[in-house]
Amino acid sequence: MQKSSYIPKLRWPLDLRMEKVEGKDVLLINCPLGISKSPLFLIPQVAPLVASLDGELSIAQLTQKFSLYGITETLLQELVTLLDDHLFLNSEHFNRAKIAFLSAYAAETHRPPALAGLSYPSDRSSLSSLVDSYLSNGIIAQSASLQSQKLVTFMAPHIDYGRGGTCYGSSYRHLKGATQDVVIVIGTSHQYSTHLFHLTCKHFDSPLGRLETDVEFVIALSSKYGSLRSFADEILHRKEHSLELQVPFMQRTCKGKIVPVLVGSFHHMVTAGKLPSSYEDYDRFADALTETISTWQARGSRIAFVAGVDMAHIGQQFGDNELLSPEFMENIRTRDTQYLMALESRNKKALFEHIAEDGDKRRICGFPTMYTVLDIMDRLKLSTDSVVFGYEQSVDKDRVCGVTFAGMGFYTKVTPHASF
Repeated sequence: MQKSSYIPKLRWPLDLRMEKVEGKDVLLINCPLGISKSPLFLIPQVAPLVASLDGELSIAQLTQKFSLYGITETLLQELVTLLDDHLFLNSEHFNRAKIAFLSAYAAETHRPPALAGLSYPSDRSSLSSLVDSYLSNGIIAQSASLQSQKLVTFMAPHIDYGRGGTCYGSSYRHLKGATQDVVIVIGTSHQYSTHLFHLTCKHFDSPLGRLETDVEFVIALSSKYGSLRSFADEILHRKEHSLELQVPFMQRTCKGKIVPVLVGSFHHMVTAGKLPSSYEDYDRFADALTETISTWQARGSRIAFVAGVDMAHIGQQFGDNELLSPEFMENIRTRDTQYLMALESRNKKALFEHIAEDGDKRRICGFPTMYTVLDIMDRLKLSTDSVVFGYEQSVDKDRVCGVTFAGMGFYTKVTPHASF
């Protein structure tokens, strides 16, 4: 038991949200990085108390603050102990576990699949059948002008397969039989970090086998961008789904090594109304990636992008007031069409302004990734045509949660360095 003077503080990052378990409301606390092995379920009445564990008040002070609600020091001590046992407090116990966890992950040469058995089948046969069923039912975009061109940038969703399988299939059908030297697999980092871009040298495993990372390319890129910040939060790759959900589809459609890149939030740029190139960490990375691609192309390597991105995240589950009526979703479709048009025209300034004009009200998580990809294509002086493979909206039955997503391809004329 801690002393009355002990000041408990929740550690970061944590997921805290209300959920229903067997029809009852519970407060769920979970570790998005996997340092804590299991989630914790608490009665919702303790939510105000848990929220007060901000490192400002001691156990004695918290007891006094919540005494009118029947909270005793013994009860509070039990709660603090329970949270610390689950590694949810910023404590010596957690710090020791974190160091051991990060050290163990750093020593791994591969990234095990975090979602196998959860978001998709964990056995090879079932996963192959599932992916192939989406691919066989997908729609091939018809465009005569693109038949003689090569796909150099590819955008797919990162929503779960259950909601986005059709869009995955319609998109990845366009990669069938493709062979390339390097694919830069780039997507949303959903966890906060003080750093903007996150690299890893680890190979990506799935029930379908191993997708090898081009370690030489990653090291060359990190040396130009800065090795410390490139790998400072490499742990964010461990459970991130935006790239993992691309892996089984890539393994069933194309061949080549990958360069995994996670992109953080541009919120501070949008709030300030300043383009990403105004920021050193962004501009240095864009330069570094452009330089590295150019070096590999000079060797004759074929380079392409696969972007794992979703679009709008709307509804009361994300903090909105409105229910997602058909009329509301039609308005979202109109705004999403404007977003896709900015992508199709490769107008990154218009893309930024589209997001900034309403402060990213739709919470388009794939915006930073796609802005970066458009910028790199500009820096490479790459001329492209584009086509949308499909656009979809997923709204839950209670109309409190909606996600929109699309597939898209950017094509260029056949050259010695064109990919796919």
